[in-house]
Amino acid sequence: MNKLNMFKHTSALILAGIVLLTAGSCSKSFLDKVPLDATNTAGAIKDEPSMYTAIIGMYSSLRATDLYGRTLAIRGDLMSDDCFLSSSNSGRYTGFNTYDMDKTNQYPRDVWQTAYTAIKNANFIINSGLENNSNNISHMYAEAYAVRGMVLFDLVRNFAPPYTADPTKLGVPIVLKFDSLALPARDTISKVYAQVLSDLNTAYSLAKYTQNATMTFASTGVARVMNASYITKYAIKGLLARVYQHMGNWTAARDAALDIVNNAGNTLIESGGLVGYWAGTVTRPDKVETMFEVTSDANNNVSDGTLANIYVPKNMGGSYGDILATKTLYDSYSSTDARKGLFMDTVRSSQLGRAYYITKYPINTVSYDDVKIVRYAEILLILAEAYYNLSDETNALKYVNMVATKRDPAYAGYATTGTLVLESILNERLKELAFEGYRFWDLYRLQRTFVKPQAQNSSNAISKSVTVTPSTPNMVFPIPADEILVNGNLKQNDGYK
Repeated sequence: MNKLNMFKHTSALILAGIVLLTAGSCSKSFLDKVPLDATNTAGAIKDEPSMYTAIIGMYSSLRATDLYGRTLAIRGDLMSDDCFLSSSNSGRYTGFNTYDMDKTNQYPRDVWQTAYTAIKNANFIINSGLENNSNNISHMYAEAYAVRGMVLFDLVRNFAPPYTADPTKLGVPIVLKFDSLALPARDTISKVYAQVLSDLNTAYSLAKYTQNATMTFASTGVARVMNASYITKYAIKGLLARVYQHMGNWTAARDAALDIVNNAGNTLIESGGLVGYWAGTVTRPDKVETMFEVTSDANNNVSDGTLANIYVPKNMGGSYGDILATKTLYDSYSSTDARKGLFMDTVRSSQLGRAYYITKYPINTVSYDDVKIVRYAEILLILAEAYYNLSDETNALKYVNMVATKRDPAYAGYATTGTLVLESILNERLKELAFEGYRFWDLYRLQRTFVKPQAQNSSNAISKSVTVTPSTPNMVFPIPADEILVNGNLKQNDGYK
């Protein structure tokens, strides 16, 4: 590939266009029914309706398979200790399972590109210059700041060591405006986290709408219900709680999570409704569980590039069924735990032992699966961990048991003390957030050594594995080789030649 073609192919930092969609009015209200289009950015945002059009395009970019549509969630589990790649697989994500990725691996490259495309779309709105003279405009600015902060956070934790390890090390480039000639260097981890907090706090200050409020555009009469398809005020606070958790700022994490518990009005679903909750493909008209999700429909989706299709095999309506839960994880759920209903215990051709398929995500070719980004259960577990780290075991157990006993009404709850309280919380995070892309990040931010399963034998015992330490190179993605070739200001991560 010559350098000109490589330049066109690789650097998402310097794309000239902006992807926009036209507003729609389907049940997942931001999902339009028209093709993608490329628009000249100059003066494109002139009023509330045109800003709304740009907002739709920004949300659409989050849906990409190699962003929130699938790859980030797969990274968060397949590179942890709760699952492995079936011996009968489609060849996807093999480097995640084997911890054998080099600087040319397609998945880090595609995550980098799609993430910076999403940031570019958010920057287009942030830098539009439209006067902030209404609640609607203020909130749409808030959505753009929140998306930029959220994506930048996921970039820095994928491509850099944990903040708690050494915040002076290199993070990722901070890109706050479009410049086709820019060749930005990597900023330090601390500087990236500072920008993430700045964006999310700015978003929270600008946000005017809470979940399921209605935004009405006076000039067009369009009513936009602020359901979980959109970022609203307390979803932003949930993102802040997650960032503070990764920083080890437990006072700030507690305060953010407690604000949600006291004021957002979200609730946990009853155990009997949990499987149906996950099977549902229409955005809920309430504040049960989901605070923000990336949604799809028949016209706007990533086809078989969804989480459901990678987890569910073809004979069960999916496409691949490549990734299997370990027997240890499956057995950790009691028979009365509603979450056990989100797995299928069966057999798989060419796979030794039982196959524990993940059925958390529905197979539905009309609405497709909606990827949940912020859930109320996560907030309660962040709050529990924050209280533990602030030496308040009583409240730590209170909030972890809110989740544990809701999922399993027959369970009396954790009654641990000392460091075992933290292990209880991490165990509940593993069980509650399984296959939503969280487990790896718990091991990463706590700098734990763990055994990554890679295969099992006919007795369901792990027969092949690798021990992963905080210094294992693939714990951190490589900076894509193509990006370094185009932009010589980028430095590669340790362990990659």
